[in-house]
Amino acid sequence: MPNKKLRLDNCLLRSRQTIEIAISFSMYPRIDDEFFLPGYNKECNMAGDGSAYDIQTYVSELADALRAVVARIPDQSAIAFSGGLDSSILLYLSPKSIHPYVVGLPGSRDMLSARESAAMLERNVTAIEVTEDQILEAAFSIKKIDPEIVMTDLGFETVLYLALSEITEDILVTGQGADEIFYGYHRFLTVGGGTNLASIEKLLKITLPREKKIAESTGKKILTPYLDPAIMKYSSLDMSVHIRNGKNKILLRSAGMKLGIPEAVCQKQKKAAQYGSGVDKVLRKNRELLF
Repeated sequence: MPNKKLRLDNCLLRSRQTIEIAISFSMYPRIDDEFFLPGYNKECNMAGDGSAYDIQTYVSELADALRAVVARIPDQSAIAFSGGLDSSILLYLSPKSIHPYVVGLPGSRDMLSARESAAMLERNVTAIEVTEDQILEAAFSIKKIDPEIVMTDLGFETVLYLALSEITEDILVTGQGADEIFYGYHRFLTVGGGTNLASIEKLLKITLPREKKIAESTGKKILTPYLDPAIMKYSSLDMSVHIRNGKNKILLRSAGMKLGIPEAVCQKQKKAAQYGSGVDKVLRKNRELLF
């Protein structure tokens, strides 16, 4: 943990160990308000003395925050849905006027996972089945937007581009930020995996500005509920709150179950969208064409 205090919208956050941590939007290039949901609250509402909280208090408050944030998603929006924890929480809390879409090659793991989770959530999901040619065309379009993009990033941005290109709605809601905030990346499970600060910095400094350009190129807009300050502040909690006994996203999984989401959905382990969709495999097969 760095000693340097950073600030998130002037809110000072404390972990259970009363270590002062924070994250500042001011240290990065300006992130436009359009990435946040209408009416988001920039005021910190977490109690100052983190030691007064136990894990169940965090779980309850996070569940309430998720419910409030998702309630502000505009009607007739689309949700990028892969059947995993992050997108399942968004779908479960959203009204039927908000429709989920899954992107992938026919028969890919994400197609199966999305249908399975959607059935448990009693929702219908629209499958956007893509071909290898469509994947490559999308990847080349992204390379024009960001010529310096690396292969790993190209994979998930290609999935995003394909979703934005195919949905009929004007707004696509994504789960972006959940892995950074709640320690979802596999590397956090390894010895020396580090804190989430570098991941959040990359998200705010590189990924979000790029995704804004991608959305604009398709004439659409993206919204990222997990990056609402009411949710993002939980990124400041010590890693031990998020990772226990070799399992990640403990806080978010627990909040999902608190909300009433089936345990099978909340405890599901799945690969990132670029892998589960089959997109990454296609890109790697054509690496010489792309790089």
